[in-house]
Amino acid sequence: MLTFLNSAILFGLAAVAIPVLIHLFTRQKSKIIYFSSLRFLKELQKQKIRRLKIRQILLLILRILIILLLVLAFARPTSKSSDARSLESGAKLTAVIILDNTLSMGRAFEGRLLLDLARDRALDVVSLLRQGDELYLLYPQDPPKFAHEGPRYNVASIREMIENTELSFSRTNYADALQTASEIMNASQNINKEIYLISDMQQNGLKFGDNNNGHMLLSADVRLLVLSVLGADSENLSISRLTIGNQILETGKVAEVEVRVRNASQQRVRNRLVHLFVNGKRSGQDLVDLEAGASANLLFRVVPERTGFQSGYVLLEDDALMADNRRYFAFHISEEIPVLLVGKEARDTRFIKLALRPQKEMASYVKMRTIGHKDFAGEDLSQYKVVIFSNVPGLNMGEVARVESFVKTGGGLMIFLGADVDLRNYNQNLHRKLKLPVLTERFGKRSEDEFLSFGKIDFSHAIFKGVFEGEKVVASPHVRFAVDINPRNTVDTIIEYSNGAPFLFESKLQNGRVLYITTSVSSGWSDLVFKGVFVPLINRSVFYLAGAASAENEQVVVGGELKFASEKMRVGADLLMETPAGTQIKLKAEVSGGRYFVRFKDTSEPGIYRLLNGGVVMAQWAVNYDPEESDHSIFELDELAKYIEADQMVELDADADLAQALEQARFGREFWKALIAVTLVLLLLESVLSKDKWLKKDEN
Repeated sequence: MLTFLNSAILFGLAAVAIPVLIHLFTRQKSKIIYFSSLRFLKELQKQKIRRLKIRQILLLILRILIILLLVLAFARPTSKSSDARSLESGAKLTAVIILDNTLSMGRAFEGRLLLDLARDRALDVVSLLRQGDELYLLYPQDPPKFAHEGPRYNVASIREMIENTELSFSRTNYADALQTASEIMNASQNINKEIYLISDMQQNGLKFGDNNNGHMLLSADVRLLVLSVLGADSENLSISRLTIGNQILETGKVAEVEVRVRNASQQRVRNRLVHLFVNGKRSGQDLVDLEAGASANLLFRVVPERTGFQSGYVLLEDDALMADNRRYFAFHISEEIPVLLVGKEARDTRFIKLALRPQKEMASYVKMRTIGHKDFAGEDLSQYKVVIFSNVPGLNMGEVARVESFVKTGGGLMIFLGADVDLRNYNQNLHRKLKLPVLTERFGKRSEDEFLSFGKIDFSHAIFKGVFEGEKVVASPHVRFAVDINPRNTVDTIIEYSNGAPFLFESKLQNGRVLYITTSVSSGWSDLVFKGVFVPLINRSVFYLAGAASAENEQVVVGGELKFASEKMRVGADLLMETPAGTQIKLKAEVSGGRYFVRFKDTSEPGIYRLLNGGVVMAQWAVNYDPEESDHSIFELDELAKYIEADQMVELDADADLAQALEQARFGREFWKALIAVTLVLLLLESVLSKDKWLKKDEN
């Protein structure tokens, strides 16, 4: 629909009559010229008069068009949208301002953060909104977050929220933010609906699910206005990965911290320091020199000096994006490891007990309790970190349920088979609940000359790390009897027999682990207990199962949920979550099936979170930013157009006058520039036709 933004100027169309009047009043009267009687000269006279009349008519038409086009240009004609009339008439507007305050907006540009520039653009938008409009301020975090509850109708309150918007450490999620805004628009009763996206257009934030095929994001009556806030490329290093190499940590022994540093800019970075801090103390540093877009792996070695919950972080030097220069980690070294040994007879656990106490200091570190399998039903498993079964004949469903709960909540289970084990009972009860492979059949011979030995060994597993200083050689035991499993590929085999069957395999169930040895400690089955590998194998396995370090190694992304489950908790004592800022938030545990469950979702800032029960630390987590937020790649609007109709989306130029650009976006495209251009061309033609040389040419 064509309309005029400055319709009052259309009265100037009356000026079109001026050239006509001039033409009529200035027409020259025909002069009588006496020619000779030659016929040829009279014909020349007629041709001259005809050309003069044609030129005068052309000049008249050109002058009429020039005045007409000038008047129309000043009237600012536009192709008006269907809902523009309602805006003119004062109809209310529903507007959602999506203001990007995610981590990538913390990048510095010409002395200011991108977030500062985005706030300015948002304030410009608010200045063009009217009192009484239905307004929302939404942050495209993951998940999206409103700055307020419910709609706002006071422009001043939205302006204040924008001014107070601070940088968050959340990752960007444009898709969910636009979906949230779309839901608001669908519920709105207002005719006019606008969404403003003010962002750095980070590529990693534009991730739509498989169900967002076609133009499904916005309804046809919603307009999306995009205001990009872009900065020039600048130096920026980020920590894209941090892990503790050791899954078994002990005091006084070397622990490895592996760090990957990435150059997220398009410039080479030279001689930048990388610092490691553990428990508040500087524990190491290194230098990096990276080409544009390249990464480097660094390895720090530290020696923990104490037991208990501990933490640290890696720190980079200052650059354009300060928010991604620090990454946290957490670990735990148990003060003691309570172990429960369960066997049919005392001889089934005797050598295991001796292996766990090769030195006096181990006696105070590993706390063991030995019971017969008939007493297992009355044992409180929450008192232990590791349970070891050796030649246990079988378990009833009640006992299996307790073992399952123990493993799922982070406990470690180690199983040795034996002559008294009921394979059918294990398969139907224990293996089914713990999702272990089926025990198929016992194989082997009693012959002294025929036995199985070790085949392939996975020396990269945590239980072997740091055990060997030189050549990795293991004195293999002679195994006469063992039990095979099926299928083998559902577990991680650590040690194989010479025939390919697993000797030691690992299986994981939620937060816990199971280590399974398919033979027995009995001398009738093998001479394992008399080999040098037995003592370190038992000790390292217990440390590994106890989760002495690895349980706290999991990295949680900002905005992620922290989960804790335990069978042991001080009922009645305060249950608190301590945030990195030192704030303590009171929580309430849920009880189900004899287990306590704690959930915490407010992880808006990176750092170390600690769960306290009666003042005692129960668990801790390292919460960090998403490494993808350091990537400055931007997306093109064509990618967004896959999910939004082209005529619904308008990009507002950062250098253009926002009020004028918004007016054009609302009311359509203006044509005054094109009209001015055509007018200039017509003026040029008019000047050429009206020159005297044309008259002289005709006279000649």
